[in-house]
Amino acid sequence: MVKNQKKAEEHKKEIEGRKSNPAGLRCCKCKVLNVWRIKLRQCGHFVCITCILEHIMYWIEEENKVRIKCTKSTCPKHIHENDIDAVLDPDNDDLETFMKRAKREYLLHEHRKHSIYYAFAGLIQRCPLCKALYTEYNGCNFVQCVNIRCKQRFCWLCNEPTESLQHFAGGTCKLGWDDLFKICFILKFLAFTEGCLLIIFLPLVSTTLIYFGPLLVLITFPYHIILLFRECMRGMGKPPWVITTLAVALYPIMMLAAVPFAIGSLIFLIPMSVAYCTIAIIKCIPAFSRINGVPFYEKIMKPTVNMK
Repeated sequence: MVKNQKKAEEHKKEIEGRKSNPAGLRCCKCKVLNVWRIKLRQCGHFVCITCILEHIMYWIEEENKVRIKCTKSTCPKHIHENDIDAVLDPDNDDLETFMKRAKREYLLHEHRKHSIYYAFAGLIQRCPLCKALYTEYNGCNFVQCVNIRCKQRFCWLCNEPTESLQHFAGGTCKLGWDDLFKICFILKFLAFTEGCLLIIFLPLVSTTLIYFGPLLVLITFPYHIILLFRECMRGMGKPPWVITTLAVALYPIMMLAAVPFAIGSLIFLIPMSVAYCTIAIIKCIPAFSRINGVPFYEKIMKPTVNMK
């Protein structure tokens, strides 16, 4: 009863205030009469444009909040999304007096971005470097940002930046099935491809491994060494023209240093080619390729169940 009486008295005072101040209503925050105001549709409070813009800017920039409460400290209601869109409308030239259009566009963009993040809850993550939003992809926990200027790799489960798979070796974070599929793609290709197709690809695979493999090592080895050299020189504060000159002079030397590694790569590439040839031939044998008309790999992956 006491609460109802207080509410009734406050309502009467509000009506009397409206009658005594026909030129405008007092802002519920600064208590100043201002013609430029907005009536919040959730609670009915009047707020001047200056106060509500400052209020919204604080909660968006400083607190990263989506559900912004009323400017009146004692009001439990939240500001409606349409009210936020109205005071941040970039096409409303009348708002230029209170806040520049570029600032309103920025706040509106940030608010909508936070709204998406809030709506998806645990189904969305941010890149730890550029803060880009990513939705969950089933089976993929080792994520790389698609932003060309970022390319940051991070763990989907803990949102920590990581550049290698060592992050998943210990702790609670584990690789997803899609991550394992990407790592074991070659093994999956060998297991699930028919033997006749492997035989067709045999000349291409052997040529690529034996001839182009050492050439690839000969090119990539000095390239990565030069990249490390340039990063070290930048860290020492050397000017760009000095770094470029030294890198050009160093590249032929690194090419010569890469020759032993290119030749040594044949120690691994030749056995890989022989192994591919062996697997292709074995899979062409009916006893290994199919069992009772079912492909051998399906027999292993999906064992039959006897129905009685």
